[in-house]
Amino acid sequence: MKKFVFICLLIIVFSVLWFACSENKNPLPSRTHPQTWDQESAADFHGKKVLAVGTASCSACHGTDFTGGESNVSCYSCHDAYPHKEQWTEISTAGFHGEFIRSENWSLAECRKCHGADYRGGETGISCYQCHTAEGGPEACNVCHGSRDSFAPPKDLSNHIDKTAIGVGAHQFHMSLFKTCSLCHVVPATVADAGHIDDTPNAEVLAAWGWDRNTATCANACHTDTTKTHIWNNF
Repeated sequence: MKKFVFICLLIIVFSVLWFACSENKNPLPSRTHPQTWDQESAADFHGKKVLAVGTASCSACHGTDFTGGESNVSCYSCHDAYPHKEQWTEISTAGFHGEFIRSENWSLAECRKCHGADYRGGETGISCYQCHTAEGGPEACNVCHGSRDSFAPPKDLSNHIDKTAIGVGAHQFHMSLFKTCSLCHVVPATVADAGHIDDTPNAEVLAAWGWDRNTATCANACHTDTTKTHIWNNF
């Protein structure tokens, strides 16, 4: 009789553990994902499941860092930036999302996929405007360069704040006089405007000023002296 009771208890314990593990490991009744698992329009698209229950069921098979786990399939093989890592919102860390956007040549396309074309939440229901409160949200000029008080550096796109950096230089001095970026630059209406984010490494200056990046001087208008004393990043 005792042996029978013991066997029954073992069966019950095993069953509980089995179903608990299965439920944890798999967001669906089966451990095999359906064929439409990666089709956004499908009812059982995995993104919808993640929104409903979170990423815990993913981590059970794909690892707590989502780089493969026991499945040996990394979520990042398809998702460049999601699931977000711990440092995603920590400024001055290698994992900060600003550094990811920098690596994408400042493209916000990956953000729009989940947070919506207007960054107001999209499928995630999480608005980028919770942190990026200025007009334009994450597309406001001072998200990438300048500060809360000004669109002009410091800081520049390389995070420099000292005037000796050519990306900083006399920006604030000129802004205090002229109050506009359009005096020297073509100001884009949107982030995606042609010539704004491109393959050239530096911001273009209007040709009228005769800007020479090698000497950090302008030849025309205010700086017509021949001795080149008005050096952009040394004043």
